[in-house]
Amino acid sequence: MSERWLKCKVFRGMFSDERTVQFLSKNGETSSAFVPESTVRGQVDGQGMVKVLVFQEESTAWAMLPTEDRLFLPVQEGDLVEA
Repeated sequence: MSERWLKCKVFRGMFSDERTVQFLSKNGETSSAFVPESTVRGQVDGQGMVKVLVFQEESTAWAMLPTEDRLFLPVQEGDLVEA
């Protein structure tokens, strides 16, 4: 797995030390997750990036988000940036 940044929209989280990130999955659906503030670049209510671990399975890029339960989602490769 390699470390990358996933482009996203950044919003306030439920707690002061977390953020909600919203991004597009590979199939174009909007997904969101609560992540630690320390894993996010960008301002609240704006564009940003969240640090993820990525692996490739056949033609699909999968991102592991830094959520409490380590959420894995297929993402669009164009939304990944080198860390």
